[in-house]
Parts: sequence; structure tokens; C-alpha cells
Amino acid sequence: MAKRRRVPGAPPWIAAASAVAVIGLALGLATAAGYVRWEPRPQTAVGPSRTSQPPLAPRIVPTPVPPPSPVQPPRPQPVGRAAIIFDDAGGSLEDLEEIIALGRPVTVAVLPGLRYSRQVAERARTAGLEVFLHLPLEPEDPGKALGPGGITVAMADAEIERSVRASLASMPGVVGVNNHMGSKGTADPRVMRAVLRVVKERHLLFVDSVTSPRTVAGQMAAEMGIRVASRQIFLDNEDDAAAIRAQLRRLIALARTRGDAVAIGHAQRLTAQVLGEMLGEFDSAGIELVPASLLAR
Repeated sequence: MAKRRRVPGAPPWIAAASAVAVIGLALGLATAAGYVRWEPRPQTAVGPSRTSQPPLAPRIVPTPVPPPSPVQPPRPQPVGRAAIIFDDAGGSLEDLEEIIALGRPVTVAVLPGLRYSRQVAERARTAGLEVFLHLPLEPEDPGKALGPGGITVAMADAEIERSVRASLASMPGVVGVNNHMGSKGTADPRVMRAVLRVVKERHLLFVDSVTSPRTVAGQMAAEMGIRVASRQIFLDNEDDAAAIRAQLRRLIALARTRGDAVAIGHAQRLTAQVLGEMLGEFDSAGIELVPASLLAR
């Protein structure tokens, strides 16, 4: 029997290569079909090379500092006190605003029964100023009209007291009384006793405007136990800025000499403006402006 002829087989490496090719083809088809998802391998962070520059520090912009405010020289210690009473008030609200704008504790004396008497008194108090009743008393000159609330020497005691009470009731909140005119009335002890009885019962003080060298008002007030002060200087008998300025300088000098002094001027724009211009002189001289009540004894 004849032997079957043997066919030689393929070399082994060919078989291996074929298997690899088949597997690769299968993987490729699976990837394309979405069955196998390939993701890149995460990369390890690589540190900066030795030649890289360090990060720049943030730029710091300095905050500008404003220059210090100039130091104001301290006021000298007061060596005296002065009180200024602005009287005849009640006829104008505008003039009162000039007085308030001074920013100093002056006193406002208001006439009773004028158009703006009550409003002026209320506005002055609201602004922190001291308010007096400026009580009309009979002058020696019969030609001068007293106006509302005037007291004459012909009036009986009861009539005087009733009139003073009515004037005070028209301006609640006043702390004192000073006389308007009154060269005849303040020289009459009976008249002044009747006036001062009401002042005392209301626990007020009295400032004698000293419109007569024969006045008994201040002395009688002291004898009755009423706190009292007297006027030393009139500021504006002359309605002139230079004259008012000279009187204010007299007030400064007198307050330095005596320790205190009382001045009276009219509640008008000119007097207030001149005083405003001279406040620095009061400060430099060490004269403190105070309410009139602080100088009553």
C-alpha cells in the first residue's frame, strides 16, 4: 500500500501573527461600535523647570495719607467775662437771625406787644439764647412813646403789677427783666417796688439799664433779694460801625479790669455784624461772652 504524501504545515510565527491580526481587527471594530471606550492615561504633572521664572509678587500701591490739619492755637484762658444784651427786639425776625448767627451766648430782650414779639422770643430760645422781657418804663421826655405794656408813674401799684404780669404772660420762658427807657420810672421807689414784686414772685432776675443817674432799681432789687446786674456800656448810641467798634473795645478793656461787665445794644443788623467781626478780639483778650444771668448777683 502506498504511503499518503504529507503536506508541510505553515511555520508557527505565521500562525501567531495571524492571531494577533485577528484580535486587533476585533478590537478596532468594537471601539468603532462603541463597545470599548478608550481614555488617555492621565499625565503626571511636571514641575517647573529650573530655568522657569518665579511668579511676580502683586504690586502694592501705598494709600496716600492726607497732610495733617493745621493745629489751631488754643484760646487763652478767660481773664474776664462780658454779657451783651440786645434789646428793643420784637420788631424784626431778620435782625434776630443776625444775632443768632454769632454763635455766642448773648441775651435778647424783647419788647411786649410788638408784631413779632412772641415769635422772636420763641426763636431766640430755640436757638439757645437767653430771653428777657424788655419792660417799657416812663422816661423823663414826655415826647417818647412807651408803646404796649408801658409803665407810668401815674399808675397805681395794682395796675403796675397787673400790666407786668400781662407782659410776662405774652412771652413765656423769659428768665429776666430789664427796663426800656425809664429815666423817670426807675427813679421812683414806689413804681420800682411794684415792678420788682412781680419779678420776685416769678423768680426772675433784673438788669438795670441805668438810663438815669438817679435810678433806684438796682439797689431796690438787691434789697428785695432779687438777683441783679447793672449796665456799664451802651454799644450803639451812635448808629455807626466805627463808634460801635470803639464801644466794644471799651467793653473788652472794662471786663479785663473789673473781671466782668455788662453792655447793652440794639437788636439790629449793624450792631450784630460789628460784634461778629470783633469776636476774635474778645477771644485774643481772654474775654468770654456769657449770658447776662451769669453776671447777676
